[in-house]
Amino acid sequence: MTTTYFIATHVHPLPDNPLNEKIIDAHVYFWVVDSSPDNALERAKKHLSSYLWKLESIDTGPVETTAADFADQEEGLKGFWQAKQKGFAAHFVAKPKPDQIEPEKP
Repeated sequence: MTTTYFIATHVHPLPDNPLNEKIIDAHVYFWVVDSSPDNALERAKKHLSSYLWKLESIDTGPVETTAADFADQEEGLKGFWQAKQKGFAAHFVAKPKPDQIEPEKP
């Protein structure tokens, strides 16, 4: 039997990551359909590694979730349903380095 697990992580780009010059760090949110929390976490870690991100911490999870858990969160609900369809979803929220931020237009 499979369950949808939610995992929230904090990551940094590895030196070979093309975003290393632009990004300080990021939070990555995962929704993973799998048979156990350990398997879900392992898939999330492999995903990060394949895209050259260093896992700094696991902030949440893996925890079992339902659509109701994300009812008031547009991105969360989108990630949940994408995982239900495809087995896996990830949402990155990155913090740019100060020199990469575009100045506000007047």
